[in-house]
Amino acid sequence: MAQPPELTAAVRRFAALPTVLVATDFDGALAPLVTDPLRSRPVEGGMETLAAIADLPGTTVALVSGRALAPLRELSGATEPLLLVGSHGVEDSRRPDGLALDDEQRDLLATLDADLRAVVERHPGTRVEDKPAGRVLHTRGLDPEVGAAALESAHALGERHTSLVVTPGKEVVELAVAHVGKGVALVDLAQELGVDGVFYAGDDLTDEQGFAALADDPDQDRAARRLTVRVGDGETGAQFRVPDEPSLVEVLRALLDARRKHRPAG
Repeated sequence: MAQPPELTAAVRRFAALPTVLVATDFDGALAPLVTDPLRSRPVEGGMETLAAIADLPGTTVALVSGRALAPLRELSGATEPLLLVGSHGVEDSRRPDGLALDDEQRDLLATLDADLRAVVERHPGTRVEDKPAGRVLHTRGLDPEVGAAALESAHALGERHTSLVVTPGKEVVELAVAHVGKGVALVDLAQELGVDGVFYAGDDLTDEQGFAALADDPDQDRAARRLTVRVGDGETGAQFRVPDEPSLVEVLRALLDARRKHRPAG
């Protein structure tokens, strides 16, 4: 599918920047959404293209996901020099010591386990995903009314335990005892790397936080040079939209080709 001329031009402008961060969500951006999160796999060419982009001078590539770091690494197949930012920014592949929780957070996590077991018992077919700093209730594949009732029960837990951070998504809700957020993680990473511009693509509500944070980056010059892409439908604050995961891969390939021309090897 041919890209809109405006997107093609934006990719070329971005590719010409001296230093860039190229980041993307995993589920719904590189990998189609599936009922069982552990069966998720990236579409053809996606990870290979990201790896090739990461090999270019002045270029850092990162997967920024709500998934915990270990399954993100396993399912994506990502290897260095790709960076992995998991659990909505709580985990970072550059921090091998993992996540440190205090006793209060650990106790709350244990309470949350018990509360979510009760939710699953009341709403058969729902599933709970364990993460180092939280739990995620999944309802994908259920009757919409059943799923909505289960998600409402999960939100009620967030109201009961006010220190939990509640992050809704597509047929999921995450309850975390520690939280950073994709937006904060992206801006912090861009600032740490000192890049001239940031590319970010995603499909979900949490990715909208990323788009907004990049637009509001305190470095106004870097904000003006951002390139954000929404994958799929839904309201968005991204600058551009593509219909599906293979279309995003085409954008990444165009970015790779354009940056190779502007940043020759060596």
